Amino acid sequence: GEYVVIQEGCKCNVVSDKVNLPPPALPPKVDDNDLFVPPLFGVTVLGSSHGFDPTGRTSGYVLWISRRGYMIDPPPMSSALLMQNNIPPSLITGVIITHCHADHDAGTFQKILQEGRITLMTTQTIHDSFLRKYAALSGLDPQLLAKSFHFRPVKIGENIKMRGGIFRFFYSLHAIPCVGFEVFLGNKSIVF
Repeated sequence: GEYVVIQEGCKCNVVSDKVNLPPPALPPKVDDNDLFVPPLFGVTVLGSSHGFDPTGRTSGYVLWISRRGYMIDPPPMSSALLMQNNIPPSLITGVIITHCHADHDAGTFQKILQEGRITLMTTQTIHDSFLRKYAALSGLDPQLLAKSFHFRPVKIGENIKMRGGIFRFFYSLHAIPCVGFEVFLGNKSIVF
């Protein structure tokens, strides 16, 4: 198909309705002998750009607690990024979604489709928005989609114990419902 651009009654251009995008560039593969050893407590950056940057990876992270990872707003292709860096997907315990803009939740939907049942952590409001959005985009029944992951609801202001650490979620200022959190392990903490 195509689109015809008409200006002042004159056909001035014809544009194809198909867009061919190049595959996203992946970082160079890490040497196979360099096995990733997750930290006791730390962060791996998967992307540090924003949704309006055509060349950068949108922000996304892996938060490591007791040597297990929680992906935070994983960008698209995050599973490939993990493999490129010799990080086995089995080290990832769950996914945290802070809000439902595509540059923060598209990688979660991709991860669900690629790897099956994951643990999804967020508020009930953000969870419900995620279900409505991706059921509409994919044509999947929302109840079927909900069965493809384990939902672990978080409550604002309550301590949540996981893997020896303590999470505390809070609302963050944004145009749509959005959360941030702080996590403590021993005498160290990280705020997101």
